[in-house]
Amino acid sequence: MKDKTNGKFIRIISPVTLAVVIALDIGVIAYAVHAVKTLAMRVNTMNIIFAVFVIFAFAVAFLTTRETVKHGVIFRDDEMEFTGMDNDNIFKFKDIVSVAYVKDEKPSFVKNFIDRQSRIVLTYPENKVVTVDIGITTKNKLKEIEKEIEQRLKKSDKIENKSEDNNSDDIQGED
Repeated sequence: MKDKTNGKFIRIISPVTLAVVIALDIGVIAYAVHAVKTLAMRVNTMNIIFAVFVIFAFAVAFLTTRETVKHGVIFRDDEMEFTGMDNDNIFKFKDIVSVAYVKDEKPSFVKNFIDRQSRIVLTYPENKVVTVDIGITTKNKLKEIEKEIEQRLKKSDKIENKSEDNNSDDIQGED
């Protein structure tokens, strides 16, 4: 994974996930306060084990929060990187033929949770299609990502067209 400072970073955080992570962090902090009070009153083996579990819970809470907050899309001049994916997460703009954005907002009691997630569908030459599931996002966040992708695609088309024009001039000059 490349450095995030080399491009524009748009954080993708589901409002539901953010609420759950904050609630869990508050729970861990409350649990820690209780553990410290209990350990201060009476030092025994069970209270020490209790305190060790609190330290473990702090580590898990910290790692969970860090992982949740760092997910997003990094836009560089010629590529975009989805940080929530483990592999095959970098897509070059010059290779993309078209992009579709999918977000289901219709009310329904029969749809599964997974049906509500936002997806970006990238089409490559030879009808190769890659679907990137970015999770449950707000409509504004998906529009922000869409706007940035469209700007970068237009920019990469201009660069590609200029290089094609320069190559055709060179070929004509050789005749």
